[in-house]
Amino acid sequence: MLRRRQVVGIIIASLFICLCFTPQVRTLLSLPGYQKMVVGESSQINLDLPGTLDKRIQMSVKGPSRSVFASPQDLPVVINKSITGYHILALRPGEANIQIKLLGYIPLKSIKVQSVAPQRVVVGGHSIGVMLKSNGIMVVGFAPVILADGSKKYPARDEGMEIGDLIFKVNGKAVSSETDLAKCIDEAAGSNQKLTVQIKRHNKIVSLSIKPVHCSETQRHRIGLYVRDGVVGVGTMTFWDPDTRQYAALGHIIIDTDTRQGIDVLRGKIVSASVQTVRRGRPGKPGEKIGVFNEKGTVDGNITKNTSSGIFGQTSGEVNNPLVPHLLEVGYAHQIHTGKAKIYTVVNGDDIEAFDIEIEKVYRDRQNGKGMVIRVTDPRLISITGGIVQGMSGSPIVQEKRIVGAVTHVFLNDPERGYGIFMDNMLAQLPSLQNDAKKFSTLY
Repeated sequence: MLRRRQVVGIIIASLFICLCFTPQVRTLLSLPGYQKMVVGESSQINLDLPGTLDKRIQMSVKGPSRSVFASPQDLPVVINKSITGYHILALRPGEANIQIKLLGYIPLKSIKVQSVAPQRVVVGGHSIGVMLKSNGIMVVGFAPVILADGSKKYPARDEGMEIGDLIFKVNGKAVSSETDLAKCIDEAAGSNQKLTVQIKRHNKIVSLSIKPVHCSETQRHRIGLYVRDGVVGVGTMTFWDPDTRQYAALGHIIIDTDTRQGIDVLRGKIVSASVQTVRRGRPGKPGEKIGVFNEKGTVDGNITKNTSSGIFGQTSGEVNNPLVPHLLEVGYAHQIHTGKAKIYTVVNGDDIEAFDIEIEKVYRDRQNGKGMVIRVTDPRLISITGGIVQGMSGSPIVQEKRIVGAVTHVFLNDPERGYGIFMDNMLAQLPSLQNDAKKFSTLY
């Protein structure tokens, strides 16, 4: 009897393994483990299974709530079966798990579904001036202190200071500018004391003891550093939310040009910028927008976050795009496809213009700001800029009446091509704009 059971078990296991290699079952097992849907959107799963097997496959929806009072009507998605397959319909914001089982109890696949409310924002394209103050003083290089005999000394470097370190305290006092640091050095030199310098290095706090040295060249005490306390530049706004006045811009982090490290925000400001001229890009040498800041322009706001998905903050007034005077629906990564699209940006003065592009590739799993490969196809934009140029980062990408992302990078050897970031990544930095129940209720 025992041997018969073993033989039966081996036969069943063999049949199951063979079943797993059939095209239909491979299709089932290759279904994504996660799917995002917008309320009102439907998705179809066609397994194309043999009739006898199809009858033994069951799909069910399980919500996150384990309350005994929960009802099927509370689920964010529902499943309907038809002759063409299974249809998933997103009913309301929330998360659920779709469980696929054989014979009702053998689990084959689980799919997590996130249903999000439709989101509408003002399309950007505005040229903005960015002024960012770092939360400390960035070390960007070492400068020799010239001694009386002509020799050179590097006090800070000799005590362990590294390029990229962020100085945030000296002798217990917070420092946020080059002036603050110079004052601390003068005070220590006057009392012939060492400086206790606290720095941030790779998310760790390090304390160094440095003695200022008199420089015969400048006739001041120095510690031998080049430092920077902020950056300025020109970029493009991606979108603006009229309910919260929050905005997103650039689509990538602002880094220090010398250290290549992201800047920790102390405070920052965005203002309107007028594009005066454009240096055309060519292979091996990216182009650039040259602009001037206009603090009396239509855009004025703060900067609260500097992230890998762009800069974020809040404006003091309203922001409008005359080319798209109405709110535009957000398109998520799963709704983007290769094909024609448009970008909105400024190439002359402060006038927003629309230009044709092609979305060549979509990498839906990428979270690094390079989810789309885009190509500029608009002859006029190519004639003016050569393609994608510095200062164009953040220019919104619109496809089929949805804002789906923003321009982020240019290909060094092909300025007509570059990368774009998904709106999914940018919205993730603004939780107040995600699954907003108030907004959802006003749309229907």
